[in-house]
Parts: sequence; C-alpha cells; structure tokens
Amino acid sequence: MRNLMIGIMAIIAIQSCNQNEPGYSIQVNLEDAGGKWVKLMAMEEREYVVYDSVFVEPGTAAEMTGNVEGVTTMYLTVEEAQGSIQLLMENATYEISGSLENPVTVSDGRAQSDLNAYNEKLKPMAEQLTGIITELRAAQANEENEKSDSLREEYYKIYEQRDAVDSAYVADNPASFASILALRGIFYQLDMDELEAVLSSLDPALHEMEEYAYMSGKLERMQAVAIGQPYTDFELATPEGEMLSVSEVHNGNVLLIDFWASWCGPCRRANPELVEIYNEYHDRGFEILGVSLDRDSASWIKGIADDKLTWPQISDLAYWNSKGAELYGVPAIPHAVLIDREGIITAKKLHGDELREAIEALL
Repeated sequence: MRNLMIGIMAIIAIQSCNQNEPGYSIQVNLEDAGGKWVKLMAMEEREYVVYDSVFVEPGTAAEMTGNVEGVTTMYLTVEEAQGSIQLLMENATYEISGSLENPVTVSDGRAQSDLNAYNEKLKPMAEQLTGIITELRAAQANEENEKSDSLREEYYKIYEQRDAVDSAYVADNPASFASILALRGIFYQLDMDELEAVLSSLDPALHEMEEYAYMSGKLERMQAVAIGQPYTDFELATPEGEMLSVSEVHNGNVLLIDFWASWCGPCRRANPELVEIYNEYHDRGFEILGVSLDRDSASWIKGIADDKLTWPQISDLAYWNSKGAELYGVPAIPHAVLIDREGIITAKKLHGDELREAIEALL
C-alpha cells in the first residue's frame, strides 16, 4: 500500500509540473477568421512551415497554446487570406484582434512589446508606402508611365528614409529584440567591419535569435573571403550541364565573379554596362564568371540570352541557398567580387567607372 501511494503521489507531482510548465497562449479574435484555420508559421531552411494552428468557429475567439524555446520570429495568418502578422514568439501571452491588414497585438512578453514599439515608430512611413503602392498599381493599370516613374522614385526615397530610421533604431536600442529585425533588413548595406561592429554591440540576449545566427554566419563567410584574402574555389553546373569551377575561369586572368539572377531587377539593369566592360577588357585578360541565384533553368537561360551575356555562367538553381552565394557571404544581389591575376580578392560591389578603374589597375 505504501508503494502504491508513493506511485500515485509521483504521478500527481508530474502532472502538476506539466500544468505549471510555462508556455505561450495566443488569443485570436481576428475579423473574417470565423470558419477558417488560423495558422502560426515559422521559417525553417528558408521555407515557411506550420508551427501551430487552430480552427475558429464562427462568432467566437480561439486560442493556441504551446511552447517555444527562446524568442523566435513567426507569422500569424488566416487560410485563403493575403498577408500575415509578424510576431516575436516566446512563452508569453498574446491577444490578437483587428484584421490582418490592421492588427492589434497585445502581449506581456518583452520581445513582442519591443516589436510593437518599433512598429509604432515605423507606422507613418509604412502607411505612406502602402498608399504609394496602391497608387502605383492604379497608374500601371492605366498605363500612366510618367506617373508610375514618379511614384517609384517617391517609394524609393521613403524606403531610404526607413533604412535610416532602422539604422538609428539599432544604434539607439541595442537591447531591443526588434533591433534584430531592423538590422536584418539593412545589414546587406554594411561592409564587413560595420557588420561586425553592430553585431558586437547587441545585447547577449539577442544572440540566441535565428536572425542573429544568420547574420553572424554571413559575417564569418565575409571574413573568409575578405578583400586581401585568396578567393575560395567552388564549382557548379553550366546551362549545358557541365561542371565549371572558379579556378578554371580564373586561370591567371583578372576575374569578376558576378552574383546575379534573372528575377533580380537591379541585376538586369546592370547587365548592359557589364557587357560593355567585358567587351572592352576581355582581350586584355579580363574574365567574368556569372553565378546565378535562379530557381529554374528556363528563366536563367532566357535571362542570359536576353541580356546577351557571353561570359561563362554557372548555377545550382538553389536560389538563396546557392553554394557560391553561401561561400561568399552574399547578402544581396547584384554582388561582384574582383580577383587579381594571383587569385587575391581586391574589391567588392564595384560598378561603373569604379569597376573600370579597378580592372585597369590590375591588367
């Protein structure tokens, strides 16, 4: 009997511990969610996966409960609806109301409170950008080209202002969890030393976030292929399916590794000038190797043909998981790496006259 009582007490103790175990609770009271599934999405290996979900009965609220480790960026969405609500998930309570377009998120978690304050700071610019996009779509539909061009310029100017706000926010709030998200949006603009400095300035609590690990990994790879370092060799397939390496194309030439993609607007706009530079210097020992971040062969091959790119091209059609982009810590495209005849990286992200001058100096 005594052993039986000990066993019963142990079971009760375990159940009590499980009931008291901290976790998250999300109260969902969104407009137009009745009769639909609300899903909590997480990012895994650049793909969105369903982390949690709940079916919302018409006319009622719903609740999701579970556990997460640390602080993780997730997105709440409703089936068959456009848009999502960004959340900094931790084991805390969340009350979400309003709509996907204009959500109201209340939380007792520090991370989400940081994100709410950050979003409030960006709200005026976010509303401006949304308004411009609406106008731009209408102008494009009506084929108002001049108005479309003007709206694009206005859009880019506001986006530059937002980048400046993000940069200032990170500098002023190194302990805010929202600083990680702000930095994630602008880190590609920073050089290696700048990125190292800003990552080092952030509070240690932020180091556990996936975005920090991602940017830290990019920094490590940038350091491995920094200016003054020998280039890192790799090989990928050509459009014809043959394997081609950086070393085969370099072969004592001055080499520009051009990371691009057919879906990348800035890349395509830069290609005509790159064609001119290639034609101007190729006979003197200058070579280009195009490394595409495309996802399908047909688009890649069409982009090569349309832009008249006559230099060697390689790709693994792996998008941002491209082996070459990973090895070179490519944060954004177009991204160019200039290598001298001895195989030393001498410059990055040059274009136009700066690129011409750098090539001239190496030939």
